Amino acid sequence: MTKLDLEKVNEAISDRSNVFYWQTDRNIKQSDVAEIWSDRHSKFSDLELIQKVNNSLVDDELIEIEPFNPDAPLSLGNINSVRIGKLNNAGEVVIRCHPKGVVNGYFYAETLASNELINHNLPGYKTFTIHDFESYVDFAFQVIQKLPGVPVQTWLQNNPGDEKKIMHEVGKTMALMNEIEVEGFGPFNNQLASKGLLFGMHTSFVDSLRASVDSNLEVLVNKEILNMNQSRAIDSLFSEENILLGISKSVLVHNDFADWNQMTDGETITGIIDLDEVIGGHPISDIACWSTFFDPDRLDLLLEGYFSVLPRPDNFDELFELLRLRYVVSKMTLRLRKSSWDDSQFLKDRINSGSKHLMESLRYFGI
Repeated sequence: MTKLDLEKVNEAISDRSNVFYWQTDRNIKQSDVAEIWSDRHSKFSDLELIQKVNNSLVDDELIEIEPFNPDAPLSLGNINSVRIGKLNNAGEVVIRCHPKGVVNGYFYAETLASNELINHNLPGYKTFTIHDFESYVDFAFQVIQKLPGVPVQTWLQNNPGDEKKIMHEVGKTMALMNEIEVEGFGPFNNQLASKGLLFGMHTSFVDSLRASVDSNLEVLVNKEILNMNQSRAIDSLFSEENILLGISKSVLVHNDFADWNQMTDGETITGIIDLDEVIGGHPISDIACWSTFFDPDRLDLLLEGYFSVLPRPDNFDELFELLRLRYVVSKMTLRLRKSSWDDSQFLKDRINSGSKHLMESLRYFGI
């Protein structure tokens, strides 16, 4: 990839003004996505990483990093190359490295969001340093506190009998996060966040939902997942005329609160991680997003914990179905685009699962 290509890529992916879900709506070609992220782990050496981290740290020193393990839970994400290291004074840390030459558009916003969690007695992580890339041979990275426990996904694989208990805790933790009020809707402005200000990029909830909805629906029509009449009907649901969307209060929404993004000790949630998609939104947004990953039977377990903290709104079912539809449209768009370069069985299974979710939503709305 040439420098000129990277200039265009960086200009496109750093602008979140028309983004509902960043991985879906970053405005770059799928061939560029494949080139940047499919081999992101091999772009820098351990020695280079240690040197760069220590040049960025002020009051501590990175003294070691663990060997890279492609099968470790922290290595399975789609965006950053993640390593475990040890600081001389602060102990174990997580180093999240963006691909070389690619601008990072969320480390500062993510850090402020995690600070909000900590300020509200929730298990967020401390950030020790953020480095913005300075040239096309450089890379952005963030060094954060390593939180205790293991991912919920890992715990439940080894202890399936704990699902009811753990999902209750997940629901409670999600609700407590969704009590934190923020300014604005949608993705947070990372430039303002670098100055300590956490502001969503949209002034209304409707605007945040409508971000890239046209292009998302276009993909589903072109792939013959939807017909034009269905596309128009879905589009009309997310209009200012829909009274369900007349929401003025914005709260902190994780936007990816799945089993792999919380840590547990088997009793409580000990960590909330991977806040790269965090937004200002409506509390039900997090529930709706979560529901697109899992079978419907799990939802009752989550909601039992969630509504032990927050009251269940009278219009919960209607708003949940509406927001779930928006997330399904977005995630199906992402998976279909990714299928142009990823032919894994995992992705095929995710597309099949998303299609089932979409058909359920269409039946609910009579589309």
